[in-house]
Amino acid sequence: MCLAFAAFCTAADVISIPVYCKALPSSAVAKLEQRIEIAAHGFSVLPPQGERWCYRLLASSGVSFFKIPKLERPSERQPSLEEIVAGRLFSAIAVSLKGLRDVDGQIQHPDDLKTLVGLMIREQMFSQITTGLSSADHRFRLLESHLMSETYSGAICARFDARVEERGNVQAPNLVFVLNFPGNVVCRHPAVSEAELIWIGVVERYLQGEQSISDTLKGEYEPLFKAYSLRRLGSPSKLAGSLLLPR
Repeated sequence: MCLAFAAFCTAADVISIPVYCKALPSSAVAKLEQRIEIAAHGFSVLPPQGERWCYRLLASSGVSFFKIPKLERPSERQPSLEEIVAGRLFSAIAVSLKGLRDVDGQIQHPDDLKTLVGLMIREQMFSQITTGLSSADHRFRLLESHLMSETYSGAICARFDARVEERGNVQAPNLVFVLNFPGNVVCRHPAVSEAELIWIGVVERYLQGEQSISDTLKGEYEPLFKAYSLRRLGSPSKLAGSLLLPR
């Protein structure tokens, strides 16, 4: 799947693509206060708040947001693909992980989910989903991670921060990147018959040697975490719980 860096996805990667960016790079997600409903999996989110955020629906599994980089100065020369890929990218996703891993019977307590998410981090599952792993040369190395278990509104959750080294990117094979996952949350949906995990995440990608600036956009992406709701399937008016996550 190609979830986070949707600006570089092909049409085949995304089944339904309503992109609310009419003109690049200064357009924004329309209706910042309108929730985006993922009906098939019983959750909804507010989009990031700010300029130049676009989104794409990912079939029925979730939604991917990406912030269009601001051009510092115009240039007559068309930038190369490597120059575009080398630019700092911010993205956010809200997606069901159903089908990626069998979790039935595994998640009964917060520590169960913490253990599973820790394994998913070490297996680079989040990195692979984020980049749409498409090359045998694509390699990841976990640099650091921090993980804690939490419970909100009846949902068992795990929060993690992680930094991952990325090499062998098919679009820029000679560059080394860092993937930064600040304050990502994985929750077991409390109101569906089968165990299902919902991942709400933010990813920053930048060149190795640079520093993260994700804190400067915290006010824009925090609403994605603070006000996402899990509801019972088939009952859009009956929320299982609004997860107002403290930051």
